[in-house]
Amino acid sequence: MSIEQLNVLAFSHIISGLDNISSEEFNSEQAIFSGYTEWLFENVCAITLGWDWHWQWHNGRMQCRVKGLPRSNIQLQEEGFDVSPRRNDELLLEAIEAMAWQATTAEAIKNRYRESPMVMS
Repeated sequence: MSIEQLNVLAFSHIISGLDNISSEEFNSEQAIFSGYTEWLFENVCAITLGWDWHWQWHNGRMQCRVKGLPRSNIQLQEEGFDVSPRRNDELLLEAIEAMAWQATTAEAIKNRYRESPMVMS
């Protein structure tokens, strides 16, 4: 699959969750929240894409960033040939950055946990 083909797929959110944090951290303006999110495109076959993320308070707002490398069953190609594992990760990260995933992830976290620091404005 090429990056162009990947970029037109309509991925659906499956699940997002928080890593373990203490109640003191949860209510702190200095807290850094981290977790995971998993996405799926399903047609003839299932294509999955997941990654870790972290949210951090900055100037009274939460900002979100991908943390680490993605997890996926996708092997991307350039010019008809499989790319290296490193290049595959780079391209998947580019695809993730192009997705509007933060608001969906924040909403999933708010729905999953009773109190959530994930406020999008």
